[in-house]
Formats: sequence, C-alpha cells, structure tokens
Amino acid sequence: MDGIRQGAAGGVPRRAGWYVQTLRLTACALLAWLVWQVWHLSTYEAADVVWVCDGTGSCGTDHFASVGPFAGIAAAIGLGIAAARYLHRSAPGAVVALSAWAALAGWQDALADGKVTRADTSAWFLLIPVELPVPTWLAVLRWLTAAALAGACCGAFSSLYRTAAVARFLRGRACAPGTLEGWRSLGRRHGEADLLFADERGVRHRVPVVVARRALTRETVLAVYDPARPGDAARTRAALPRKEARS
Repeated sequence: MDGIRQGAAGGVPRRAGWYVQTLRLTACALLAWLVWQVWHLSTYEAADVVWVCDGTGSCGTDHFASVGPFAGIAAAIGLGIAAARYLHRSAPGAVVALSAWAALAGWQDALADGKVTRADTSAWFLLIPVELPVPTWLAVLRWLTAAALAGACCGAFSSLYRTAAVARFLRGRACAPGTLEGWRSLGRRHGEADLLFADERGVRHRVPVVVARRALTRETVLAVYDPARPGDAARTRAALPRKEARS
C-alpha cells in the first residue's frame, strides 16, 4: 500500500507538470498568432486609416489599424515573457523578427491586393509619424527582420553554451548537480572555481572549472562531465541551466 501511495503521489506532480507545460505552450502559440495578426493588420490596413482633424491640431480616427503597432508591441512583450522559458536568450530577437516579418507580409499582401501601390507613401502616425514610400517600408522591415534573426541566432548560441546543451545531448556527456567553491578571478566577468559533484557511481570529485561571475549567485549548478573520465578538468564544465520555476 505504501508503494502504491508513493507511486500515486509521485504521479500527480508529473501529470500536473505536463498540464502546466501544455498551458504555457498553448499560451505562447496564441500570443504568437496574436502578434502576427496585429502587426499584419497594422500595415495591411494602413491605407484605409482616415484621420479627421478639428482644425486645432488634434486628429483622430476610429480605425483599429491606427493603434495596431501599440497593440502589437504589447502582444510582443507578452510573447517574449512567455517564450523566454523555452527560447532563453533568443526570445527578444525571435519576437522582433516575428513582428517585423508580419508587418512586412502585411505590406506585401496590400500590394498584391491592390490596396496600395509602390508609388504610395504611408506612415504609422502614432508610432512613427514619418511619411515614407511603400518600397522604403519594405526595405526597412526586411533589414529589421534579418537583424532580429541574427540577434536571435546569437542569443541561441549564447544559451546553448551557457547550458552546455551541445555537450549534454550531442557529445554524450553525463550531468549531475554540483556546487562551486572558491573564486579566483580571471578578469571582470570570468574566474576559476572548484566544481564539487558526485558522478553516476557516487564518487565525489573536485574539479577546477572556468565559470562566469554570475554563476556565484546560484546555489547549485550542473556539472557536465565525461562518464569515462569524470575527474578530467578538460572534459568537465559547469553549466547554468534556466533557473528553477518558482513555486
């Protein structure tokens, strides 16, 4: 009976964990869809926005596309916060790239549907009150998309290095929880510390590793080592996976 109860008790958090992850992924997917729709609408309907001015310098419109960029920014921030758990440091670049791509697609669809021509000029009056030809907007958004994608790739590379994902999944390294002791500075951002961990056979090891200074703020780190040579400093490093979820 004790074993059954323990199994049941152990199964609840696992099921709850999958449920929470499913909700989070669903929220990310819905936010990504919202980001695309709002930014696409803000450019696709830009030519239909009619501003009415009262002669005192105050103008207004009831067309949603006029505030589309602000709604897009809000949705993008929400997506960035929600997706950071999965995309890590590539999240900001990925979100900006998605927003710029959606706005670019909106202009392209407006051209294809005859809503605007390449000779027309337009502006996001509330966000960027500058009249520019449609081809200029297309060029700017293409460059912004490319730059954001490059930033996302740099962020992904940084996250893969920080978490030692390549070594863990492609080089056959084993992992174990570890702690850091001591600190010997090697510059402003990095230093050498002793990594203490127990390998898969329960043997304790103390290995000198080079880590970023921010690793000192972690109570535990992840020791990534070669199972065949767990005490080899050249094959061992301390990884900093994402912080544990708050309860």
